[in-house]
Amino acid sequence: MEMMFGFVVFFYAMIVGVFILWLWALIDILISKFQDNLMQIVWLLVVFFLPFIGVILYLLMGRSMKLSRDHYSNNANQKYEQLSKIKELLDNGAISQEEFEAEKEKILNRDD
Repeated sequence: MEMMFGFVVFFYAMIVGVFILWLWALIDILISKFQDNLMQIVWLLVVFFLPFIGVILYLLMGRSMKLSRDHYSNNANQKYEQLSKIKELLDNGAISQEEFEAEKEKILNRDD
């Protein structure tokens, strides 16, 4: 009887572990940016509807499709460089305040 209790506890621990891994994969997919925007939706559907197999596939293949953190920092650095260049043009009088604001909005709203 005690051995049966041990199997039951082990079984429930495995179910909880798989559920936590499944939940982590869903959250990771939701907060990440992928190289192709459609892939985020595809991975969400695969992991949601095929919980065990979907998580394994995501861990093996899907995580490599995400954009790296270097990509985010490079884009941010490029935006700051462009903003400083147009600010310099504004300070030198080469562009008007309206042109500066329009260019600034383009740079800040660009989704690289």
